[in-house]
Amino acid sequence: MADGYASDSDYFASYADPGVHRLMIQDHTRTDAYRRAIENVAHGKRILDVGTGTGILSMFAARAGAAHVDAVDSSAIIDVARDIAEDNGLADRITFHRGRVEELALDGDYDLIVSEWMGFFGLAELMFESVIDARDRYMRPTGHMLPRHLRLCVAPVDDSHVHQDLGLGLWERPVYGLDFSRLLEAEVQSFITAACDLKPASLLGPEVDVLDLDLDHATADDFFFTTAATMIVERDGTLHGFGGWFEVDLVPNVSLSCSPMLPPTHWRQSFFPVRPFPVLENDRIRLAMNAERTEIGDQRLPLYFVDGEVIREGTVVHRFFYRHHGSFE
Repeated sequence: MADGYASDSDYFASYADPGVHRLMIQDHTRTDAYRRAIENVAHGKRILDVGTGTGILSMFAARAGAAHVDAVDSSAIIDVARDIAEDNGLADRITFHRGRVEELALDGDYDLIVSEWMGFFGLAELMFESVIDARDRYMRPTGHMLPRHLRLCVAPVDDSHVHQDLGLGLWERPVYGLDFSRLLEAEVQSFITAACDLKPASLLGPEVDVLDLDLDHATADDFFFTTAATMIVERDGTLHGFGGWFEVDLVPNVSLSCSPMLPPTHWRQSFFPVRPFPVLENDRIRLAMNAERTEIGDQRLPLYFVDGEVIREGTVVHRFFYRHHGSFE
């Protein structure tokens, strides 16, 4: 997926690139979880697929016996999707609609609204806003969303490689013999949340949930959150920041997660760097985190703010913060 979008037209144009869809379809963890979930619930259902892309989820549903599927996408890839459905003998069960779902007039009364809307750390791209809009206008009272449930998780991280590549580590030592420490001070105020590959051994303690949503009922505003959590450090190490990932329950008994403890996905994990600080086993980390809409830069990327403190034997021994401004302007 692209790192940023100057406009909605750029966003939708990015999904006309077959390479983007290759990345997602080749993500076996992602695609097979959706296949299994859809096959469990699609038979006899009227289904709306929001952001259909190549149409693979719609074709899973049609092949599983859906009564009919309406597939929506604003990208030119939908013309290819229509041809692919024809090639696979499924065109009579799927109607393809090009345009933003918010602007289309569909028949409504869907039993199931399917979408793979999740961006990095779940919220990036803000596609959930379109999906929630479609749910509120078109889903039957007895219908369901797929995915049905979302959790965002964070955990404290000790990872010198991620700290060097994505955190403050680059500026802590001379760069080609030059002192760049001033950039450390600037960057700590203006980080861009980065995707990374965390190893399970990098985690200093178990994850905590910072957001937990029932997607059958959540509002779009619910995705922008303020939360507080306490974490327990389980080993001595250096706190370099926090790893973040999402978990979704697609249908009962079929889930999808980009946790570092599970097989990798194209979403990887997100890294929220802070100034490094040595921590000890049994330290407690009090974390406050919030996600907000942005009015500057890439408006499809939320702003994240993290504040917290390390508590040792009842005493605050360190305070930290993270600011993602989304733009260096």
